[in-house]
Amino acid sequence: MYVADRYNHRIRKITTSGVVSTLAGSTSGYTDGTGTSAQFKYPNGVAVDGAGNVYVADQ
Repeated sequence: MYVADRYNHRIRKITTSGVVSTLAGSTSGYTDGTGTSAQFKYPNGVAVDGAGNVYVADQ
C-alpha cells in the first residue's frame, strides 16, 4: 500500500507485515526525481499502474 504523507511531504510504502518506509519525498518543494531527490508540496493522491509505476498528485 502507498500513502501520501501530506504534512511530511513524502510517499510512504506499507508492507503487508506493517513495515513503513519512505518511497519518495524529502522536504517541501516541486522537484521531479526518484526517492529522496523527489520533492512534493502536500501530496494528496497516489495511484499505481499495472506496470508498478507510482504517480503522485500534490498541491
